[in-house]
Amino acid sequence: MQFGVVLGEHLNRPVDLRGVRLRDDAILLARASLSVAGGERVLLLVVRVYEGPTAAGELERLFAPVVGTSASEVPSGPLSSEDERDARTLLDSAKGEVPALRLRDELVGELNGVDLPMGLSPEQLFTYAVELNVQSDGLPPAVLLVEHAALLAETTDRRTDLADWAREWARRAGLSDALERRRVRRAAAAYNPGIPRCLVVAVEPARDGSDEIVVRPWLNTAPGRWNPQPGEPETTTIDGLGPAVERTLRQGAWLWTAQQESSLTGREQAPPPYVEFVLPYDLLNHDVSGLKFRTGDGRPLPLALKYAVHLRSLERMRTADVRIRQQWLARWRALSEQGVVVHGWREPDADRLDEWETVLAGESRHTAVVMDAPGSASPLAALKAAIAEGIGLALWDRRGVFIEERREVVTAVFASVPTPTQIPLAIHRLRLRAELNNTDGPHLLGRHIAFFWDDPNRLVDFHDFDQDDLASEEAPA
Repeated sequence: MQFGVVLGEHLNRPVDLRGVRLRDDAILLARASLSVAGGERVLLLVVRVYEGPTAAGELERLFAPVVGTSASEVPSGPLSSEDERDARTLLDSAKGEVPALRLRDELVGELNGVDLPMGLSPEQLFTYAVELNVQSDGLPPAVLLVEHAALLAETTDRRTDLADWAREWARRAGLSDALERRRVRRAAAAYNPGIPRCLVVAVEPARDGSDEIVVRPWLNTAPGRWNPQPGEPETTTIDGLGPAVERTLRQGAWLWTAQQESSLTGREQAPPPYVEFVLPYDLLNHDVSGLKFRTGDGRPLPLALKYAVHLRSLERMRTADVRIRQQWLARWRALSEQGVVVHGWREPDADRLDEWETVLAGESRHTAVVMDAPGSASPLAALKAAIAEGIGLALWDRRGVFIEERREVVTAVFASVPTPTQIPLAIHRLRLRAELNNTDGPHLLGRHIAFFWDDPNRLVDFHDFDQDDLASEEAPA
């Protein structure tokens, strides 16, 4: 099935394999490829990646009478056949030492967010990368793949051999300086395990005065570095938000591909992808974690069952106020360095909102807010004040008053994690237990808890979308 997904992405058309009869699927693949100009070369590439050069060569011989092309007519890339052979030999010798998913993710970052297929071994990914265009500095992606394989290999000998191959190729190509600049820049931008694989969904009211909303997605496909790529915006209604998110998840299938590859130690399982909703104030109490999504012919399931679902502030994400940004960064830094210090908001605080805000503004040690649902004026005003003062972590019970027994569950969650970066995963587990536990009790809070987790170091850029909106508004009728 992954074969069809990758082929479809490069043909810019869906290729839906049934997976029942091999003959039927083969016919569908051939027809889809031959219906697109140059599609036979795309099919040959995907066959070469997944099945190897022998199968690709046999297919090319079958294609020759139909399309009149051969390998000799295709311009050669920057790597010679000897270069490719030597690199594949080194990658094969490092089999089992280089984690394939981590290699793919690192290469995505190196190539500035270029989409790469999931589920490929290092050798298969190399075959795929050989066909990609060289970077602006002249370095081919295949060489950069070998570079990253060297960084990820477990043994010193393997690391040295792979790094030496890349260095020698760059020397012969006159690109030693370019490779060295990459190495220096890479060292300065260290891998950050706190940055997730993530779908960010911004929701804004349409500008035409209707009750429609504009849904704008971004995908950060490689954890460790923040490089979210914008998707296609969609105009719908609040009732259509769930289907819109489901469509985006389907387009970004790598987010839930069954690639739970272990870390280098082989002991840690990859965390679930994040789905973060950037919402205006009046939608922050909307039950986005309960939005339904469907996989195949299964029944619709709550989004929070598979993903870590968070809330973020649209107004703060869009602000140009430097003071707000500075306070946001300062509170987040305090959260990272000092941990969770809660400034609680309860129903009686509605009568002394000014005092509550003053304490929050004057006490920079406060890094979180636990409060009643912002469904009415007073708690919403408190949440707005907390966001303005830089708070990036807030929780509430969407049903209304956050009773003490349920607040104790939140306190226990905070106490259960060694660092604040683990809080999203702890909330995800709380929600998961609630979905799997039909009995009443404190864990039921997981179905109703709202989790505001707004990291100022992981912004999305509305600029491209805004330019498109402006162009459409200025276009003549």
